[in-house]
Order: sequence, then structure tokens, then C-alpha cells
Amino acid sequence: MRIGVVGGGVVGLATAWYLKRMGADPFIAESRTAGSGCSLGNGGWVCPSISSPVAAPGLTLRSLRWLLRPGSPLYIRPAALPGLAPWLVRFRAHCTRTAFDHGLRAMASLNASTMHCFDELAGDGVAFEFARSGILMAYRSPAKAAIARSEVEAVAALGVARCTALDRDALYEREPLLRPGFCGGLFTSSDAHARPESLTEGLAQALRDAGVELHEGVSVRGFATTGDTVRALVTSAGPMEADAVVLAAGAETGSLARAAGTAIPLTAGKGYSVTIDGPRNQLRQPLLLGEDKIVMTPFAGALRFGGTMELSGVNRRLDPRRVRAVRRGVARWVDVPEAATGGVEWVGMRPMTPDTLPVIGRLPARSNVYVNTGHQMSGVTLAPSTGRALAQEMLEGRAEVDLAPFSPSRFSRFP
Repeated sequence: MRIGVVGGGVVGLATAWYLKRMGADPFIAESRTAGSGCSLGNGGWVCPSISSPVAAPGLTLRSLRWLLRPGSPLYIRPAALPGLAPWLVRFRAHCTRTAFDHGLRAMASLNASTMHCFDELAGDGVAFEFARSGILMAYRSPAKAAIARSEVEAVAALGVARCTALDRDALYEREPLLRPGFCGGLFTSSDAHARPESLTEGLAQALRDAGVELHEGVSVRGFATTGDTVRALVTSAGPMEADAVVLAAGAETGSLARAAGTAIPLTAGKGYSVTIDGPRNQLRQPLLLGEDKIVMTPFAGALRFGGTMELSGVNRRLDPRRVRAVRRGVARWVDVPEAATGGVEWVGMRPMTPDTLPVIGRLPARSNVYVNTGHQMSGVTLAPSTGRALAQEMLEGRAEVDLAPFSPSRFSRFP
């Protein structure tokens, strides 16, 4: 079965890897270079413990106004509001307890196989930097620490996380680089981290070694169809015949899905990071600064910190104000001498749906076009498990995990 995978980020590569592993003949069409998108500069957390949807109860009109401030962890660019308004209306509709609990259970079901899949990749010879060092979450507010604990414990109750509550002394013992001001936090021993560039490089090389064609610098412009079946990708390098297609191009999947006949309300949640090579001080494990929504990850010979969620449409524009806000948060709360000015800055587009759940499955308008996108901040975490599940559905008729909550058809219920 010849399957064209559109997108060479971590999700597209993982999907192609599982398709090949299960006996298909995939090829990849990537408009830039493999791993150059949202996979490139993110924190690399492999964190089943963070299975909560972004759309959460308690969002009010007052908090929406707060989102218009450039220094806030979640920022909506005012100029983008007219185009984002329909998406925001849908997002607001999902900020209920019922939707949140449904999303939590659905995300936890995907994460049940996360660590198994990473072990599977490594066992099959995919080379990447990976460490099971857990994740430390630090809070200054006891109330916010309690909320975080309740969310992680809800995930733990579903069997996909292990967490330990820490008082102030235990927190500082685990991470001496924290500055004064924290009251306690959580340690999730079940979590891990991978350097995302190494993961995409390892997957791409493993696919090439297995004979999979990886067409870089090739843009998909449309589809050649017969009835409801796509027969070929129409690309900048000419037509590429396929028996089936997977759209896994991150935040840019929305335009491809429309070209295939199905509208998916997808936008970009832009995130920023700074990578410091050879830091003078190094963390003992990945760290979340809870109130600031800043993630920090130690890699071999490097330290990366990042965060923020910016809704400004699908674009790669880097807003220096957002980077400065992240730098200020790190410099204030962690002993990282390079935080204020050092390192390499980066921006990436996380693919976001209004219910903040991934989109996995066949497009209703086509008999042989599938999608795997919308992973929000969990792209590295969920890429192997969603790639595996979609390959099972395509090649075996049914995935081990229930993909109904992630079906592209769910958006037809909304105007």
C-alpha cells in the first residue's frame, strides 16, 4: 500500500515509521526539511502526566481581556482577532467541566502507550537523546500548586502517571538552582524528555535506511482525485501517486484538509524558546515554572527554556516581546546567568483545535485521506502513539485505542 505522508515533522515521521513497520510503503513530502517545523525548538517533554486539555473551566470575559496583554503567558494578538473570532467562540464553548473531563480521559487513553512506543523506537534502532528523569513542577502559590496536583492526580488515577507532592524543602533539594519564593510543587517520576531535533533526525535516518523516500523542499499544492478517492498528490515536484494519504503538516494541515474537501478549525498556538549551549549552570531535570507557564529542559551540553501561547494566526513571525517575557521569568526565578541575553531564539507553531484535542482519522469527504495533527503542546509526547494508532486504523481497520474522540468528523457538529 503506497501511502503519501504530507509533513516531515515529528508526527509525520512517526506516522511514516509505524506505517513502514506494519508493512506499508510510505513516502514523505515535506515543504522544507525534515524536523524543521514545530518539532525543532520545543522543550521535548515526554509527559503523559500533562494530559489536560488547554480548554479548561473558568475562562471568563475578564480573563479573555487579560489575554490581550503581550506579556501574559497566553496572548491573543489584537490584529488577528477578526480572523480568530470563530475559532475563539468554539474554544470558549469547550471551557466547561464536562468537555474538560472528556478531553482528559481521551488524552490519557492516547498516553497509555506513550512510553511503550518510545521504548519501541529505541529497540528498533532509532537513535535519539532520551532521559527518564521525571519532571519537576514548582509553584509560588499554594492554591495553584493544589490545582496542578489535582489535575495530575486525575491523570494518575487513569493509570498513566505517577506524581509526588513536594514541600518547600523537598522542592529546593530536587532543584538547587531555583531562587527563593517557591512554596512547593510536584515531581512526576513517570515522565521523560527527548531532544526533539535528535528524535526527528533519528526517525528520518531510520526511515531512509528502511528505503522510505523522503522528499524535502517539496510542497503539496493539491490532490488529483477520482470521485471521493485521491489518486495522487499534486506537488511542486510533479504528481506523486498514492493509494492513501496522511496529512500531518502541523498547523498548516488546515489548508490541506480544505483542499481535500473537509474544513478543520485549526490555528497556530505559537511558542517561543531559547537554547543555550554549554550553560554555566545546569538543571537536574526538566522544570516547569508553574505560574509563568515556562518549561526548562536540560539536554546534553545545552539548556532550553521556553513557553507562552500566542494566537496570531498561521505565521512564523517572531515577536521579541514574547521572548523577553520568557527570559524575564527565567532570570527572576532560576539561577541561569545566560537567561537575559544568551542563547538562540526560536518560534514554532503548535497546531491547535478549539477543543484542544488532536485530530486523528479519515476525512469524511475522502475515502482514503487521513489526518494526524492538532497535538497542541504534546507533539513530541504523542507523536509515536498517535502515529501507531493511525497506522493500525489504516492498515488493520481498527486501532487499539478508541479514536472516536479525535475524529475529524466531530467538527461537523458546529456551524
